[in-house]
Amino acid sequence: MGAVKSALLTLIGLAFVAMGIFLLVRGDPQDVTLAWGIIAFFGACAAVGLVQLLPKQRAQLDREGALVLRPLREVGTLLAGLAMGLGCLSLAPYATAQGDTFMSYVAYFGAIFFGGGSTFALWRVFNGPPLARIDAHGVETFGAAARKLAWSEVLAIDFGQLGREEGFISFLTAEQPLLATDDDDDDLDEDEYAGGDARLPLTISLAQTRLSPAEVHAIAERLWRAALNPAALQH
Repeated sequence: MGAVKSALLTLIGLAFVAMGIFLLVRGDPQDVTLAWGIIAFFGACAAVGLVQLLPKQRAQLDREGALVLRPLREVGTLLAGLAMGLGCLSLAPYATAQGDTFMSYVAYFGAIFFGGGSTFALWRVFNGPPLARIDAHGVETFGAAARKLAWSEVLAIDFGQLGREEGFISFLTAEQPLLATDDDDDDLDEDEYAGGDARLPLTISLAQTRLSPAEVHAIAERLWRAALNPAALQH
């Protein structure tokens, strides 16, 4: 979601929240449930837009010296989904009281869809495997397309940005182990390594991580260089 769309979503959501507050304060007492439903649902929409506008997080190693990539970008959106579910749940009794059976069913379905789906997704974020792990031994991805590379298999590391949100880091691999030369330790590059024909690179999308591709690349390259030629870090 682009910055303009995120800003519009935030502003529109806040406008409806203001309407809900006005209805809560000045409206008919029987509209209290409706007012809270509007505040919860559109407040969640505003939160989704606001999360997209937040600056990226700093990439840093954990206590074990590893950079663990998790889909933390989804957390704010999923919490907003829970709020949407609560909003739908509060609107359902109001629709029933108004005799609108169809809208009541829609509201209950929304409560189950947003609330239940967001709860399960949040559980997966914090209890499931990470997207990837980059440490002193190499890089490993998890999930259906799990793959593991030792630093000796990596020929070069690249990164880029596809649009405003789709950042990625890519590890170019070689068929044979790579050997660092002793010449010019401070300027390591792919020309200094001997390897076979290149295979498909291991590419990791950073769109869900809220991390800067440049920062992730800098950390990965530092670990890669240290593994291939530890003496290079002493110059």
